[in-house]
This record gives sequence, structure tokens and C-alpha cells, in this order.
Amino acid sequence: MYGVSLKIVFAMVVVLAPSDLSLAQSSATYHQIEGRVQSRGHQLRNIHVRLTRDGRAITETFTNSEGHFVFKSLLEGDYLVETAETDEFEATSTSTSVQPIDKQHPTPNIQIVLVDLPVKAAAKKLPPRVVAADVDLDVPKGALKRYLAGVEALDTGDASRAISEFQAAIAIYSQYYAARLELGKELRLQKRFAEAETALQPLGKIAPDKPEPRIEYGIVLLELRRREEATRELSAALELEESNWATHLYLGWALLETEQNLGERHFKRALELDERKAARAHIALARIAEEKGQRQVALKHLDDYLMLAPNASDAEAVRKLSDRLRK
Repeated sequence: MYGVSLKIVFAMVVVLAPSDLSLAQSSATYHQIEGRVQSRGHQLRNIHVRLTRDGRAITETFTNSEGHFVFKSLLEGDYLVETAETDEFEATSTSTSVQPIDKQHPTPNIQIVLVDLPVKAAAKKLPPRVVAADVDLDVPKGALKRYLAGVEALDTGDASRAISEFQAAIAIYSQYYAARLELGKELRLQKRFAEAETALQPLGKIAPDKPEPRIEYGIVLLELRRREEATRELSAALELEESNWATHLYLGWALLETEQNLGERHFKRALELDERKAARAHIALARIAEEKGQRQVALKHLDDYLMLAPNASDAEAVRKLSDRLRK
């Protein structure tokens, strides 16, 4: 998102699209795993799923709104489909074997995998997406109805309807914290940054003690290239909660051009808190190291990023950048 286009040496990371591997170049037969995670009554999109073989990570992906995931271009063999522990679910590990139907005349095969996500005991006591009880104290029934309709639309993957419902909820009750936060997130994901700013900006007064809306607002300000304002919002979020990886990551991006040493510390802290989620910090740290003449350090960060996110949208560009730096 940020950092990769800030200097010419890293420009190729964002301008080069990942290239598809041509199966025609190999005589090997490739297979596919199609799967679905399931847990009644819980949101199933963006569940992190990893594929391993013999204890080694092969690839990873995230589920769509219906809990589906796909792993392509696999050689035959035994695999483990793993989901990580979250605040809501226990970790899982599901074994599967990918084999051609006819080994004498192997052809591509699709293996179906179902993964039941065990809900943590504490999570079972809480309904999904609880409205912020300490903020949304006087929400009119009409606004709540539209908000819940928006949540339902999100859970079915209908972002356009969700945005409309959240906007309707806010039109009824302009101080609706939960609706503004969800609306701002969805507008940001749709790259409608000016609208996201309008939705999120009032939250600083509606809920001044909550870090999450400040983080979201800070990210939007970064997208709008308003780095000083983003720095203020993210610094305020950091004072409210130091242990959030996202705050450190985006604050690092905000400071990268003006206070690189401070930005570097925030990138490293983000990785300490959650290396997988903050994986893109490795790209920024690679840029910083390369500018300092520490090419081997830069290469290590690029390699770490590719290990954490081998199928990211910019992974192929990062590989090419790494190859370039090795020459």
C-alpha cells in the first residue's frame, strides 16, 4: 500500500503485476484444493488459511465472504490446511491428500476440504458485532435496524448494500459510532477515500477514547497524502493503545519521508507485535536498509516478506526487485 512506490529503486514493486505461471512449461501434473471454513452464526470472510507440507509453508490465502478458499498449482502429495488462532476461533489443522484419479494417466484433480472452526468459549458468550455499549447508548430503533441490515449485507459479501444501509443509519442518527466506523472501513476498502474521511472524521469527538476510529482515519488520511494529519491521528491512537500492530505500521509509513529513523522503529515494533499481519513493514525496512547501503539487510527483509506473503498481489514484483538487488 505505502512505501513500495516512495523511491525509484522500489517502484517496480507496485508497477509490475504478478505474473501467472504457465503450466504448459512443465510436464508435471498440477492439482487444486478447494475448501470452505464453517462456523454457524459467525462471519467467515478474511479467515487466514495456510497450506503446509512436511512442516514447510507452501502458500496461504484468505477466505471470501462465504468462507471459501482455493489453493492452485499443487503437486500430488499430503498436505495440511491450517487456520490460525484468532480472538474468536481456535486454531485448526486438517490433513488432506492430493492425488490424480488415474496415476497411469494423471490429469489435474480437485480435492475438496471442509474445515470446522471451533469457537472459543469466551467468544460464544458475545453476539457478533456488538454495538459499542459505552458509546451507542441512544440509538433509535430505525437506525439500529438499518445498521444490522448493513452488517448482514457485509456477511453476504454485498458491500454496496452495506454502505447504503450504514449511510441510512447515520442519516437517522448522526452520532452512531458503530455505523460510522463500519461505513468508513467499507468506503476505504472501495478506495472512496474522501467519503471515508467524511464518515470517520466526527468519531474523534463521538468516541475520543477509542483508538480504532483514529487508526482508520489515519489510514484514510495517508491515502489522501495528508501525512502530517495522519501522523497526529495515529500518534493519538498510539497513546490510547500501544500494542496495536496496525498503528505502528501506518505511523511508520506516515513518518517515512520526514523522520525515517522514528518510522523505522515503528515498523520494527509492528513486526514484533504481529509479523504476519504487518508483513509489509519488511518492504519499508528493506528500502531504508538499501538507502543506508545495507544491501544484505534489505535482501533479508524482502525474503522475509515473501516467506510471510508468497501469494500477495505484489509478491512477484518483490521477487524481481530482490533479484535486481542481488546483481
